[in-house]
Amino acid sequence: MMFLTLLAGLLLAGCTNVSQMQQTYQAGDHSQLDHLIEIVARPDYPYATRKNAARALGQIGDRQAVPVLIGVLGEYEQRTTLKEEALRALGAIGDPAAAEAIGRLLDRSLDQTGDEVRLAALPVLGQLGSAQAAAILLRAMRYYDLIQMRNEYAEQRGVFSGEQQRYLNAADSLAARGRGAPMLGVFADEQVPTTSMFGTDMTVGTLEMPDPTPEERAQARAALLQIGPIAVPAILECLATQELSPRLRQDLQGMLAQLQPAAADSARTEATPALK
Repeated sequence: MMFLTLLAGLLLAGCTNVSQMQQTYQAGDHSQLDHLIEIVARPDYPYATRKNAARALGQIGDRQAVPVLIGVLGEYEQRTTLKEEALRALGAIGDPAAAEAIGRLLDRSLDQTGDEVRLAALPVLGQLGSAQAAAILLRAMRYYDLIQMRNEYAEQRGVFSGEQQRYLNAADSLAARGRGAPMLGVFADEQVPTTSMFGTDMTVGTLEMPDPTPEERAQARAALLQIGPIAVPAILECLATQELSPRLRQDLQGMLAQLQPAAADSARTEATPALK
């Protein structure tokens, strides 16, 4: 049985030349697009071949490939390079419909080994250029700001004792509200299950919140600016309705000044109490 499985894999690899299929497509045989989509969709193809096919789909840029590329983002696979290739392809195609799936992927990547996926996903949201992508990036900026404040507090020492203080982080605070309660995703803003498919506890209190790199924070900001004026309403709503640190509020107002100066002036006026 193992021999037959290995033989089937070798046959698939031997008869699949992604580069040649892409060249044939570009020469006018558009039926090759269906073949490339099939390769990406089928886990029985070699992993490297699926990666090459995903890259080819991004270079071709046809929106017919979007559903299968989104499907890759939801696969249960420890290796991340295929997801990263699918993300880059989605960014190259630029279909705003991919934003929701990328938000879910970002939520699932919130562990110590998901940084490669986040670094690949954040710039793609900027390429999609939609209001939904802007909302996800704003959640990302609020999340990174929360982590930064947590780390700053953790480094402080007691005013009187001089000893390092232990402050509740976001995970501790959420856990204190009651284990097993439904929670919302950081990025996708949807309910996240508290029990995995294997029956293990997935409540926030059991998860260690990561310390995102400065590169991730910078990428989220750059991606939001890349979206351009479409992001302005989402930024204004965030400033008007969310509790933000002074640092993040100032940063968002600065971004407004770059994207739409008139909106930035209005936001500053509303944030400043009128003098009587």
